[in-house]
Amino acid sequence: MLKKNGVVVGFDLGNDYSQISYCRADQSMPDTMSLVMGEEQYNIPTVLCKMHGNDGHNAWCVGNEALRCASQENGILVENLALLAKNNVLVKVYEEDLTADELLAIFIKKTLDILTMYVRIEDIEAIAFTIHDMDRVLMETVRKAVERLDMKHAAMHFLSHEDCFFQYIIHQPSEMWIHDVLLYDYRADGMKSYLLQMNRKTNPVACFIESASFSQMKLANTSQSYTEAEGAQYAQLDATLLEIAKEQCEMHNITSVFLLGDSFSKEWCKESLRYLCRGRRVFQGNNLFSKGACYGAREKVYASTLSTSYVYLSDDKLRANIGMTCDRGRDEIYFPILDAGTSWYDAKREFDVMLTKNNTITLNIAPVDGGKARLAKISLEGLKVRGNKTNRVGLRFFMEDAQAVQIEITDKGFGEFFPSTGRMWRECLPLEVIS
Repeated sequence: MLKKNGVVVGFDLGNDYSQISYCRADQSMPDTMSLVMGEEQYNIPTVLCKMHGNDGHNAWCVGNEALRCASQENGILVENLALLAKNNVLVKVYEEDLTADELLAIFIKKTLDILTMYVRIEDIEAIAFTIHDMDRVLMETVRKAVERLDMKHAAMHFLSHEDCFFQYIIHQPSEMWIHDVLLYDYRADGMKSYLLQMNRKTNPVACFIESASFSQMKLANTSQSYTEAEGAQYAQLDATLLEIAKEQCEMHNITSVFLLGDSFSKEWCKESLRYLCRGRRVFQGNNLFSKGACYGAREKVYASTLSTSYVYLSDDKLRANIGMTCDRGRDEIYFPILDAGTSWYDAKREFDVMLTKNNTITLNIAPVDGGKARLAKISLEGLKVRGNKTNRVGLRFFMEDAQAVQIEITDKGFGEFFPSTGRMWRECLPLEVIS
């Protein structure tokens, strides 16, 4: 269980705006950090501004304060922080060249400073970042940024928006997800849908998410004839959304619908809402992803029965449990290594084993999507096993992409009696074979 004062955090890092949700040990549901206590001002513009004539960390302001500072020409505004990080861009601010991870570190630190109105930073046990594009470079830049903040006490994880949707839903009352669940995420560049489905015939229940983008829902600028043009545009948007909703709802048995984003309004999507509310529960908000990331972080610290009962499977996740059978005294036990449903960027494990019989490592691979369980044997060519429990090898499991599990095995010897040979073996298990 979480420590008495423990906190887990979900950080939705967007290029336009970001959000932070948090959950204490004594809370069943996360809260979302508001910029003004007592209000629902969740969106933090993902921008920085360095004020004129100031040096050091205090020279920077963040979010709405940064926008005000720049509008008053009191500093230099830095926007598109996530995009800069994804492209690993160097930015000149005054006479100083700043890397993307330096800028992200400042932004994350400043936003977490706001969080201290609600929780203590030293109490954070885990922080899960969710980003729209699970890009390797962007994730590595975020990782470097957090390392600059000296938050070694907090475990760091990454979750996709699909992961957050899944985590959020399974932590809601079960009557909300008896059948399929639909999410519409409406942003400046258009709308994206996420359809969550579950195969309740498998154990654990295998969950899948289909996503689709609808660029035709993009809001256009209506500078002239504002009221008339806006009214015509919104009427067209309502008709377009209604057409999309009908196509998806008629093909699936939808229990609940979530409308995510400030762009949704009862003033314009009247016909769409009227249709969606027929026999379905409809919810509107804008902090589902940060709350989902918070639930996901909590499952990393303290896995509930939900984690063993439901598994979300996608193209970037393991679809099999990987483990090995080990001797413990007179008994054989199963030792889990990587769990099905783990994202490739989170799939890491290191441990040592003693070889007692031969120079072969045998892995148990058990698919959760209906495939047949099998054994994978890795032979450590050239390693002589002495048979007296003096052969210690280190195993490291990791993934460099979504296609395969990499395994590194290192001869660690046995103290001064049997020094390490320094040999290393590397094996690659393709995911298409595993699943």
